[in-house]
Amino acid sequence: MPNSHAAEIVTDLCIIGAGPAGISVARTLAGTGARICILESGGPNIERRVQRLSRGETDGYPLHLLHRSRVRAFGGTLRHPRVLHGGWLARPLDPIDFESRPGRPDFGWPFDRDHLLPYYVQAQRDCGLAPYDLVDGDPLSDGRPAPPVQDDEIVPTLFQVCSADFRDELQAFARTANVRVELHTRVADITADPSGRRVASVTAVRADRSRVVVRPRVVVLATGGIENARLLLTADGGKGIGNEHDLVGRYFAERLSLPVGQVVLSGSHTVDDAGFFPSLHDATGAVRIAESVQRDKDLLNCTFSLVPRPAAVSTPAVRSLTTLRKAVGRRPRIDGFGTHVRNVVTGLPDVAELALGKVMARPRTLMLRAMGEQAPNSLSRVSLGSRRDDLGIPVARVTWRRSTDDVESLRSSVDILAAAFRADGFGYVETLFDDVPATLVEGNHHHMGTTRMNVDPRKGVLDADSRVHSVENLYVAGASVFPTYGASNPTFTIIALALRLADHLRGVLGSGG
Repeated sequence: MPNSHAAEIVTDLCIIGAGPAGISVARTLAGTGARICILESGGPNIERRVQRLSRGETDGYPLHLLHRSRVRAFGGTLRHPRVLHGGWLARPLDPIDFESRPGRPDFGWPFDRDHLLPYYVQAQRDCGLAPYDLVDGDPLSDGRPAPPVQDDEIVPTLFQVCSADFRDELQAFARTANVRVELHTRVADITADPSGRRVASVTAVRADRSRVVVRPRVVVLATGGIENARLLLTADGGKGIGNEHDLVGRYFAERLSLPVGQVVLSGSHTVDDAGFFPSLHDATGAVRIAESVQRDKDLLNCTFSLVPRPAAVSTPAVRSLTTLRKAVGRRPRIDGFGTHVRNVVTGLPDVAELALGKVMARPRTLMLRAMGEQAPNSLSRVSLGSRRDDLGIPVARVTWRRSTDDVESLRSSVDILAAAFRADGFGYVETLFDDVPATLVEGNHHHMGTTRMNVDPRKGVLDADSRVHSVENLYVAGASVFPTYGASNPTFTIIALALRLADHLRGVLGSGG
């Protein structure tokens, strides 16, 4: 157990978590004169010992191992090796992502996309991105991708590849008189005052097991979609904070990522010239279903990319090999293990063809890969597990569930795309929906929705300002605040929302809270 003696920090703003959300809030408010204390459970870089603190439990649909899909370090999951080596994809959410939908009571944000535009503009400057045409959601002028076909029902789009990881802010904060960063300092409890309406203190434990008690005017919880929910559920000595309507942790979502088919090209089209890649550097092209069609047919948002791959990738042996490889890092474990092993053994020539195809000019195919949103689902959730960590606090238990609507919407979108390809003479799509092993339908480490915003406290944990409805001085930042999820990677919107929150807090802190 931690030592009984505790240091004390009195501050105006306590930010829990130094990922892109927490850092963006602190950086924006650093010049205001408000005293800011950042508590980060990790250090300046990834450490295996610290990563083990993120272990938890999973059930429902197979999910990436929790300690491998998020990072405890300054910079958050942007420090993940996959992100550091390849960058992260930036694109704003679409206007339809913010809209309410007839017959879908869980859809809709407290504001529309136009409200967020100035913060998207600031976020693109902070991240060093090319300017966006924030009406259409794509970069301006020569960066606009060319569509593979001409059809009113599908539109091209583009994701910029961003390398911003915020690691330099650690040194910048060290030179800022009013910002204090406490690394290797893990929050053990968030305690409310006797009224239950305000956070009175935040108790944390340092690496040497000494305790520190922070007494803030305002708290921002910015530890990611899983940990935000866990800290609220275990807060106030285990009684929980903000969960009066059993909403904390519910509506957990990932972006669905899966191969949905392969494109057989027509006429003179080849794999090399069938791409619709933009002239803008550091970007990748995609297509999606037009928003008018999404509204008319009640479809969830989705983007599709065409990826050149060796032809062997569509064979049962290679698909089973990919399934087994991905299953190593997922829990719960997959069904049909023996079947996949037999497919690999009997299809070894196809596996060899795949290996050769990666290094030689072998026949290739265009795989159609989808990145789709889930519909909000209250049964998909973060709760508390049966195990406890070394501080005696229950670990997170993630139950990821998807609905038949999620898959059927994807299927309908693929049908629209396939019809457009045929009509234009581009080619036809061989769909794989009925032959996609469960493990090939994966998330993207995008943990969203567990502290969703809604003006009605019976429908959301947070109000329109990202403040916990029942607590006057507790705010939440990150993708956990998303009421719906869209088809864009969330980081760019996380930063825009953090800038919006900082703008709000500027007034709160300036007026005495």
